[in-house]
Amino acid sequence: MSKGVFWVVIVRGVLAVVLGVLLIAAPAPMAAAIGIFIGAWLVVDGVLTILNANTARKSGLPWGWELAAGIAYVLAGLIIAIAPVSFAVISGVFILWMMVIGTLVRGIFSLASASFKGWSKVLGVIDIIFAIVMAVVLFSSPGAALMALVWIIGIYTIVFGAFLIIMAIMARKQARRFLR
Repeated sequence: MSKGVFWVVIVRGVLAVVLGVLLIAAPAPMAAAIGIFIGAWLVVDGVLTILNANTARKSGLPWGWELAAGIAYVLAGLIIAIAPVSFAVISGVFILWMMVIGTLVRGIFSLASASFKGWSKVLGVIDIIFAIVMAVVLFSSPGAALMALVWIIGIYTIVFGAFLIIMAIMARKQARRFLR
């Protein structure tokens, strides 16, 4: 930890803090950048999948589904790269709805389960209430819900990065003490 690994952890921490600040300061450009990156990745992956299907075809192996998948990846990547912010919005809303559904189901199962008692039942009720509030916010103001998600991710990323930096510095100090 006293030499190479220390710097890797520090760089990861700094990059996480920078990403978090960018997410909070400029969410739309970050959404566009992430969408473009995902779109480009899908295009490249699609082209490589098509090339692999062609190799399989020449070898006499099944290749049709792989070719179809490669074409689908390329088309999806192009659509995402052309409209990256729309992709980010749709993906964000989808993630939030999955959170609503998951929280609601967890709450219902907590209440329905005979093995959960006491605080588990209270937490089930809290889950259900939280899911209902999230659903109301998503219906009434999806943009505000998405911004809240971005801020939560941004703040989490900043805190995570700060902890990585602190952890690396503390580990390096411990390693130096141990080596003395």
